[in-house]
Amino acid sequence: MADPRLIRAVPITVVLTIVVVALVMIALAHWRRGAIGLGVAMLVAGMLRALLKDRSIGVLAVRGKRFDVTFYVLCAAVMIALTVGTI
Repeated sequence: MADPRLIRAVPITVVLTIVVVALVMIALAHWRRGAIGLGVAMLVAGMLRALLKDRSIGVLAVRGKRFDVTFYVLCAAVMIALTVGTI
C-alpha cells in the first residue's frame, strides 16, 4: 500500500498544477484564460473536497466539509463569472 502522506499530497498537487499553468498563462499576457484557470483550480479543489474523505484530502481541508465546498465553489463561480463577463 502507498504511503498515506503521499496519498494526502495528491489533491493539493493537482490543484497547484492547475494554478501554475494558470499563472504562466497570465504571465504570457493571456490574463482572461489564466483567470478562468484559477477559477477552474478552485472548482477542482471544491470537487475534490466534496468527493474525498477527510483523511485523504490533506491540506485542502481547512474548515468543515460543507464550508470548504461552499467557499471553493462560490469563489470559482465569482472568478469565472467576472472573467467571462469582461469579454
